[in-house]
Amino acid sequence: MIGAATVALLLGPGSAAGVDDGLYAPYQPPGETEPSLNATAHAECIRDAPWIFYDVTLVDPDGLATSNDVSLVFSEGAERVAVPLGTLGADNTLSGSVLWPGAGVDESGTGVQWPGWVTHPDGSYEDVGDANHGWTRQGAGVSIVVNPEIAVAVSYPPGTPTCSVSPRIDGAPSTVEAALPATGVDPAGPLVLGGALLAGGGLLTWMARRRRARR
Repeated sequence: MIGAATVALLLGPGSAAGVDDGLYAPYQPPGETEPSLNATAHAECIRDAPWIFYDVTLVDPDGLATSNDVSLVFSEGAERVAVPLGTLGADNTLSGSVLWPGAGVDESGTGVQWPGWVTHPDGSYEDVGDANHGWTRQGAGVSIVVNPEIAVAVSYPPGTPTCSVSPRIDGAPSTVEAALPATGVDPAGPLVLGGALLAGGGLLTWMARRRRARR
């Protein structure tokens, strides 16, 4: 039979109830990983309408995210507008496209409304500056928000010779130069010069034939 003194000797000094606190630290569960987003976004002018294309992936290995709804949020000072994008799929991803805030298209998908402009009943347009989300066109911060969120670099798309991002003027895109760039040469000049050379050549040929006939 082992006595108390023998047990104390086996456990060593400073032990209580036969357990050394220094050897058996309390169990600590591994740390949980906070959710994060991987996202990209860019804007393009398509058929006279500003579109935003996005690609979102939620990284949430421990299932801590409290939402699967995705929004594109514009903010500047006290101004804020959230554009719903949809719900993350089973693989925690979402991609697609959405019109820029304040933009609109007709049944054919052609742009008929733009941020910073309003349409009057007579079909004319008026530049209203920051109204109708015009403030989103210059310097607004843009984020993709689930929970968490991530900032994305999105700029209002520029117009092109074939695509306008604001009302057209006389049928031409109003945000680009409709006329050809000046080169210092009148485009009619080569035609006039060519006609003159042809006429001069014909006159010389006729005069030469007249001289031969006289001989």
